[in-house]
Amino acid sequence: MNPDGPNALIVWENEKAMLFAPKAQVSEWELMLMTKAPCHHLLSADTATRNALDTGIRIAVQTLETLGAQMVTSVEFSGRFNSPVTEQHLLYSFIPRLPYAPGTFSEAQMRFIAGCYPEDFSFACRKLLFS
Repeated sequence: MNPDGPNALIVWENEKAMLFAPKAQVSEWELMLMTKAPCHHLLSADTATRNALDTGIRIAVQTLETLGAQMVTSVEFSGRFNSPVTEQHLLYSFIPRLPYAPGTFSEAQMRFIAGCYPEDFSFACRKLLFS
């Protein structure tokens, strides 16, 4: 690890949500969007949180598309509508398919492989976003 290199995982944030590169990526160049306050599903989100999620989704997809993603798979991780547990944070995962990136899933070994540092990836996303 280079102590002088990028060290932040957050790509974008506001007071309601944050877009970041997860430390334990399931897929190379994955981004995640999470609410800052507990919000176990979209129906429990207020207008400001929904607007923040919309903005984060747009930024995630546009950033990945600018990097060359041919397809972006998104997954919403939410709580059940009737669950009494409300402390969960709503989470979205954006998994791109990039034409020049190596495959991220090894079928022979049945495990995921990520060959980049998420801090470097989040730096590249911020550079695209704010340039």
